Amino acid sequence: MTDRAHPPAGPYEIGSTTWPGLAKLAEEAGELVQILAKLVGASGRETYYDGTDLRARLIEECADVIAAVTFFTETNALGPAVDERAGEKLALFRRWHAEG
Repeated sequence: MTDRAHPPAGPYEIGSTTWPGLAKLAEEAGELVQILAKLVGASGRETYYDGTDLRARLIEECADVIAAVTFFTETNALGPAVDERAGEKLALFRRWHAEG
């Protein structure tokens, strides 16, 4: 008998054996993109037309994406390679920012 509150994880879900956490990472990334689009649509204002605090939502969604990426890379043994690439990319972004 299957526990209806906790059915077996399907592919890509947390708890599965096929790319666990991929579904959660995609979900969280999509939510971050929604907030980014609202910031662009509001010309950078931190309060959206409907009263949403975009800065607070941005903090939440960035944190959720970081957690999802961390879980996904650790669980799928991608951590060291991803960490190396992320360090390189971060250095590049910092250089671009400094150059204006």
